[in-house]
Amino acid sequence: MNHPLRISFFRLRTFAGVFALSLSALAQFREIGPPPFPPAQAHEKVRLLLEQVDPVNRRQTAKTIVGWLDWYRDVVDDEMIAAWKGENRVTLNLVVDELGDARVAAEIARSWRQPGLNPAAAPILTKLITRYSESGAPFVHDLLRTPELSGPEAETVCRVLLDLPDRWRDNALQVLPHYRGAAQSLLAKDLRESDEEKVGRAQFWLRDLRWNAQDDASGGSGSRQAPRRREPAAITSSDPPPLRPPQPTVSQTTYIGAPSGTLTCGGMIPQNAEFVFRNLPRGQLKLDYDTKNWNARLVAGEGETQRLILTNVSSGPQKKCVVHWSAIR
Repeated sequence: MNHPLRISFFRLRTFAGVFALSLSALAQFREIGPPPFPPAQAHEKVRLLLEQVDPVNRRQTAKTIVGWLDWYRDVVDDEMIAAWKGENRVTLNLVVDELGDARVAAEIARSWRQPGLNPAAAPILTKLITRYSESGAPFVHDLLRTPELSGPEAETVCRVLLDLPDRWRDNALQVLPHYRGAAQSLLAKDLRESDEEKVGRAQFWLRDLRWNAQDDASGGSGSRQAPRRREPAAITSSDPPPLRPPQPTVSQTTYIGAPSGTLTCGGMIPQNAEFVFRNLPRGQLKLDYDTKNWNARLVAGEGETQRLILTNVSSGPQKKCVVHWSAIR
């Protein structure tokens, strides 16, 4: 026979547990109150702030608009999309990191030629497609149909493709030869940069495109040439030796032939962005890394090596990644 005191204690403990769970659930919600102003007025306020944003007031502008998102997410999206299609497109680059979302990314990528691209718009497209990779499909689909582009449009498209993460590299290799003059001009500028990482990326692009760094790019940034067919063949002994540019933000404590090592990357790595480590040995590798914030995959590299590609899958930018690896014999 159950003891009444034991039953009462069990019921009290159960009630306390349910009460605690209820409080926990309630703590996840907060009362935001009524909207501070009507939707029409919200449109006017957001539009004005986007029109007047500049490098000096950008932080305060973004902070103000973020404070309204609980009530006016759709309003902010509508006004950002309208700004992209209007005369104030370039100012979006100042606030797109804080205010851009998947809907804005998708609409901007779909309407990338409205009313016409110029190089100052490249960072906006690059940031949004990098963060919301699915939004890049319409943009790349249009480019694969090789539309006729003006000089500024060709330069913008090439700048975006050259700066996107490696997941878009195969598509870029199909498109860039159509606008070889613009692409070569940009890569020539990158080779003269003081940023060694940008120089290294330019060298890898020239190698993968099978272009010489000294090729004449005087055909004009809008010149369109017939693409060279590029077969995805493996690198053979007849290929030029792989370039190995210095990467100051990467510390690699491994050497050719080492059975294990540690890889680190530093700097601000955006959400959904990728970081590539090269020159790892072929074969199965055991990887130890922060799986909560990073996704890792191995792909074939140059010669007898493979590459490790890390993708930032966290909810925001990451400042550092560390990977311990060892070969499985």
